[in-house]
Amino acid sequence: MYTYQSNHYSSMINQIIDDCITSSQEHPFELHYVIVDDQKYIEEIFLKKTDALFNIEVITIQQFFNIILEQYHQTFHKKSNLDNILEIMKLNKEDPSSLFHHSQNQVLTAKQILNVFTNFYLYNIQETNENLPDLSKNKIKTLFHLYHQFDQVHFLEHDFITSLIDSSCHHYYYFLTRNFSYPKALQIINKLDNYGHVFIYDDTVGHQGEDYTSYLVNHLFDSLQIKKELANPYEILCASSIQEEVKQVVFDINQLLSHHHLSDFAIYIPNDDYYEHLTLILDRFHFAYNQKEKVENRPFQVVLMLLNYLINHDEQYLLDAISSMYLSSFQDIQYIARIKKIQYTQGFINDENYIHLKQDLLCINAHTVCKLSKQLIEFIQNHFIHTEDVITLITKLDLTNEDDITLNEYLNLLKELFSLQTAYHKEKIDSLYILNYQQPYSELLNVQYIYCLGLNETIVPQEFKNTELLLNHEASALNYPTTYDQLHHQQCALQHLFSNHHQRIILSYALRDLTGNDLVVSSLIKKVKKLLSVRTFKKHQLLHPALKQDYYLLGEEDKQMVTLNQQLLFYKQNHHQVNPLLTHINPNPLSASKLEVYNQCPYKYYVQYILKVDPFVDSSIQSNEIGTLVHYVLEKNHHYFNDNQAVDFSNLKTDISRTIHEYLHDHELPKYKLPQNQFILQLIEDDLYNTIIVLNKQMARGLFSLQTCEQKVYEKIDDIELKGFIDRVDFYQNYIKVIDYKSSNKELNLELAKLGFNMQMLIYLDILSKNKQYDKGAVLYFNTKKRILKSELSILEKEKPENFFKLYQMDGYCLNEIYQDIDRDMDNESDIIKVKLKKDGSPYQNAKLISQEDLSDILRDIAKHIQDLYDQMISGDISIYPTRSDQPAIDQHINPCRFCHYRPLCNYDIFYNENHMIEQGENNEER
Repeated sequence: MYTYQSNHYSSMINQIIDDCITSSQEHPFELHYVIVDDQKYIEEIFLKKTDALFNIEVITIQQFFNIILEQYHQTFHKKSNLDNILEIMKLNKEDPSSLFHHSQNQVLTAKQILNVFTNFYLYNIQETNENLPDLSKNKIKTLFHLYHQFDQVHFLEHDFITSLIDSSCHHYYYFLTRNFSYPKALQIINKLDNYGHVFIYDDTVGHQGEDYTSYLVNHLFDSLQIKKELANPYEILCASSIQEEVKQVVFDINQLLSHHHLSDFAIYIPNDDYYEHLTLILDRFHFAYNQKEKVENRPFQVVLMLLNYLINHDEQYLLDAISSMYLSSFQDIQYIARIKKIQYTQGFINDENYIHLKQDLLCINAHTVCKLSKQLIEFIQNHFIHTEDVITLITKLDLTNEDDITLNEYLNLLKELFSLQTAYHKEKIDSLYILNYQQPYSELLNVQYIYCLGLNETIVPQEFKNTELLLNHEASALNYPTTYDQLHHQQCALQHLFSNHHQRIILSYALRDLTGNDLVVSSLIKKVKKLLSVRTFKKHQLLHPALKQDYYLLGEEDKQMVTLNQQLLFYKQNHHQVNPLLTHINPNPLSASKLEVYNQCPYKYYVQYILKVDPFVDSSIQSNEIGTLVHYVLEKNHHYFNDNQAVDFSNLKTDISRTIHEYLHDHELPKYKLPQNQFILQLIEDDLYNTIIVLNKQMARGLFSLQTCEQKVYEKIDDIELKGFIDRVDFYQNYIKVIDYKSSNKELNLELAKLGFNMQMLIYLDILSKNKQYDKGAVLYFNTKKRILKSELSILEKEKPENFFKLYQMDGYCLNEIYQDIDRDMDNESDIIKVKLKKDGSPYQNAKLISQEDLSDILRDIAKHIQDLYDQMISGDISIYPTRSDQPAIDQHINPCRFCHYRPLCNYDIFYNENHMIEQGENNEER
C-alpha cells in the first residue's frame, strides 16, 4: 500500500492523477480504479490531462462494491432504508421497556437509530461500561439491545465484500474519497492490498512549501497569527446583503468575460439559499452553469395535504389539495375559488363534489402499512388525474409491510420514502462551475477565478450542535463519531480549498441575510487577514440590462422602456394620486359615519360607499353583526328598563334567549350554526342579562324615563341631507338624553369632535332637539360588554353590588344643570356618568360636564366641518390623503390606515403620498 501524505490537497491530488495516468500507460492491460465522491468532476479532471480513459475507471464506493460482486457473480440482498426504519419501529413498539417505546415521532426516532446502527457497524462499536450517567447508560444499553435484535445480515455489505476479495483483485486501486476511512473500509483496503496495488491519500501531514497556499493550509486552524508578506491573489468582498454579494460576484464575472471563458470561473456556495439566489441572477445574465435540480413527485405533495387533513381536520389542507389541479373534479380555477370563498365566509362547504371527496378521504382509516397503502392507492385512482407522476406515485406507494402503524407515522414514513433527491447537470457547452465547500476542485479544473460566498459565522464554517441521539460524552465513551469529528472533517475540506492556486480568489461575506437579519464575518476571513496582507474587492455599480427591473429601486432609467418611464414620471409628478371624479355623484343622504370616513380618507370613502366594495370577511361573527344583534335585543326588551321602578327579572333570561332566536331566524345565515359562533352567541346572551339589569338600576337612580328606541333623525340644510338613528332617547321635563350602545369601550372626545371626528351623537342630538323643540341634556355611550371585577376581598367576603355596578359607568357629556337628574343617589362620585364631587358639592374640573354655550360652539364647528366635507365630496375629490397627527393620543383614534381593508387597493406609497396632518387645538389646514 502506498500512502500519499500532505494536507496540500490540490498539489497532491494532481500528483496522484498524474501517477495514475502514467501507471495506466505503463500497464495497459491492468484496470485502474479511482474511487471518489464526485465521479463527474474527477472524470473531467482526468480528461483535461488525457484524451481517453482506456483502462481507468472513475467510480463511487457503491459502484466499487458492485464491481466486486459482479466479478464473483454474487448478489447482496440489501434492505432499503424504508425496510430498516419499519423494522426498528416494530422493535421499539414490541418492547415496552425500550427507552424509545413512547417516542412521539416513531419514524424520526427510527431514522436516528438507523444512523446509530450504521455507525455501530462501520466503526465496530462495542458496548461499554465506562462511568456514565444512568440515563446515558440506559440509552446505550437500549440501543445495543435493539441492535442485536436488528437484522444485520442484510444491512450493509462491507463484511461480505471483504470475504470475497482474493487474488482475482490484482488491479490498481486509488482511494481518493473522504468517506472511506472508517474501520470496515480500512478492513477492505487492507485485504485488497494483499492482492492488488492500493493507493490512499492521507491529508493529516503538513505540507513543506513556501507559497501562500502552504502557509494558509498549515496555519488556518491553529493559533499562529504571524503575518507574512507573501504574494497572494486574495480579495475581501464585504456586501451589505446576500443579494448584493451575489450581484457583485456576477458583475465581476461579466466584466472579465470579454477575455475569458465561463469555465475559467468557479463560485463556491454554502447552501441552497445561496444557490437559488445565485442562479436567479445568472439566468438573467444568460450564463451557463452546472445546474442542480431537486427531483420531487408533485402529486405526492397533494397526498401530504390530504393525510394532514385526516390527522389535523384542518380544512385548509383540503382546500390546498383541490387547488393543486391534480384532483379530477377540481380542474376549473374559478370553481375552486368559489368553493374557497364559501368556506371563508360561511365556515363550511356544501358543494357536492367537495363532500364526495371528503367522504372518500375519510374512508382511509386502516391501521397497517399495507392496508393504508391500498386505501390510499384506491383513492388516488378514483380522484387524481392520471399523469406520469401519478402513476409513479401509485407504484411507489404499493407497500406490502403488515406492521401496525398510526396515520401520523404513516405520513412520516411516506416523507422518508419520497424524500427529495438532488440531480446535477453539467452543461456540455462552456459553463461556469458552482461548487460547494466539500468540492475543492477548482485548481484541478483549471479555473482561474474563484469566488467563495457566504463566509459568515455559523454558515462557513458550519455550526455543529451537540443534539444527536448519542451526545458527545456518550459517543466519546464508545469511540463513536462526535460533532468534533464532523468539525474536523469540515476543517480538512476548507484546508483543501485553500490549497488552490488561482489568478484571483475573492473571499466574500454579507452583513445581512435574505430576511434582513444581521450576519457576522467568518473567523476564516479574520484568520486569513492575520496571516496575509489581503486586498479589498473593488465594488461595481450594479447597473446592467440584465437587472432592468432593479433600476427603478435605485432611481435609474432605461431609455428603451419608454412606456414604463412615462408611467413612472406620471407616478412621481402626481405623487401616486388618483384623478378627481368627472361624473357628479350626489352623496346625499349623508350619515355621520360617512362624513367621518371621508374626513379620515377620501379614497377610503370612495371605495367603501361609492364603489361599495365589501371587505372579505371570514366565517366568524363580525363586530358589526354583534352590535346589530345587541341593539335588537335591547330594543325588544326595553320594558325591563323603561321607567325608574324595579321590575321582576325572573323571565329575563328566557326573554333574551327568545329574542336572540327570533333575530337568528329572521337573519338566517349558515355561519351562525358553527360551533365557534354558537359559543360567541352564548357569551352575548350572558352579557345581555347583566346589561339589562344594569340599565334598569341606572334608570332607577335618575329622573329620566325612556322615550323611544331606534329613533330616526333627519335634517336638510341647504343641499345637505343628514340622517341617522339614535339607539335610545330618554326624556325629563324638556331635556333629552341620547344614548348610543357600543359593544366595546367608546370615549366621547370633544377636541376630536372639533376636528371633524366623534361627531355622530352630537349631530343627532342637535337634529333631534331642533326637530322636537327639546333642550339638549346629555350625549352618552353605554358599553354592553361584560365587565370583570378585580377584587381585593377574600373568597369568604361578599363584594358590594355597587362596585360591580360602577364598572358600567357611561362615557359622554351632560349639561352642567341636569347631571343630578341623571343620578339622584350620587354621593362623592356618580356610578352612572363621569362626575366626581368636591366636599362642597360642586363637581371637579375634570368632570364630563358642558355648558350650553360651549356645546353650541362645538356644534357650530361641526356644522362648518360638515359643509367643508360636503363641498369637497361634490367636487369629486377622492384623493389618497389619510388624516394623521403627530400626537399619538390623537393619531390612534383618527388613523384610517391601521386596520383598513382597502390598503391593497390604494397601495399607499410612503415616498410619494402625503398625509393630511392635524393637531389638537390648532388651526388646521382644510382638506
